[in-house]
Amino acid sequence: MNQKITIELKDFLQELGYPFDSISGLLDSSVMDKYLNAKWIKNSHVFEVLDRKASDEQLLACSDVRNFYQFVPPYFAALSSINGIQAISRLATYQQLIGPIEMGRFKEGENLRIHIRYLDQYRKYSRFSLLVDQISLVSLIRAGTNKTIIPVSIGSKYKYGSKINSYLGIKGQNSLDNYLVFRKCDLEQPFITKNDVMWNFIEPGLKKYIKKLNINPPISAVVQNTLFKLIAGGNFQLKDVANKLGISSRTLQRWLQNEGTTFKKQLSIVQKILAQNLLQDKTLNTAEVSFLVGFNSVASFYKAFKKWSGVTVREYRLQKILQSNSINAI
Repeated sequence: MNQKITIELKDFLQELGYPFDSISGLLDSSVMDKYLNAKWIKNSHVFEVLDRKASDEQLLACSDVRNFYQFVPPYFAALSSINGIQAISRLATYQQLIGPIEMGRFKEGENLRIHIRYLDQYRKYSRFSLLVDQISLVSLIRAGTNKTIIPVSIGSKYKYGSKINSYLGIKGQNSLDNYLVFRKCDLEQPFITKNDVMWNFIEPGLKKYIKKLNINPPISAVVQNTLFKLIAGGNFQLKDVANKLGISSRTLQRWLQNEGTTFKKQLSIVQKILAQNLLQDKTLNTAEVSFLVGFNSVASFYKAFKKWSGVTVREYRLQKILQSNSINAI
């Protein structure tokens, strides 16, 4: 067995703070030998191994913040917060120390929606990576409040096993977007783990390392993340996003053009993601969804949605109802 690959895998998992006891079975030769002749590019095969071999029980163990928060500063900082809202804000800022990831947050009525976007190709297509990040957020809120907080909804393109659904307390939804929704009142519950002394101690170090990393995500990712926050407020035009980013509208247009895209395309992407998820909420009528997505006219929303999805709003909602009924029947 290639000892170098085994060491790289162990080092990578340690870097992420994953508990070794729960995934030791992934490190035996029967699993790793098939990769001996493969080119090891960064950590791409690590995710391939985890996606293929990790069980849902192992995934849940790797998502339990009690197993790793002491070794992962961003989670330690989050648990030192006054409540879940501050915890998620800190984690969104400093999780870049763990991996290139964007966590967009925006208000949705009495809820807070969290959108996860990966900026590297290795995590982007990894079920293990995404579900660990999503479930870790639930675990974080529960550990901080010492209460079994149940999210409003959770979704991704990946399957949520029965054991994962049981842990979450809800069924994961099939979605083009990677999202997690909490009630704001649950996130406002005080953290019993609040620790101002430790936060004051680790904050300078976190800021130092973030600055040292000099992370430059694609401008399209930054624009999408900003739009998720601005659309609910109604001020999400090009100039609004540019002002939020502290640059001119012309500069923003030029940067997007250099990436082969436009502001209009990025806005459509975000509106499509929001619309497809909000339409799955049976408590919202089409007019309400249209407004929340940023349309002043329901007719314009209908037209745009048909262009995005290839089906009408009514057809889309019917499809989701049938899918939900099928899952419940099973």
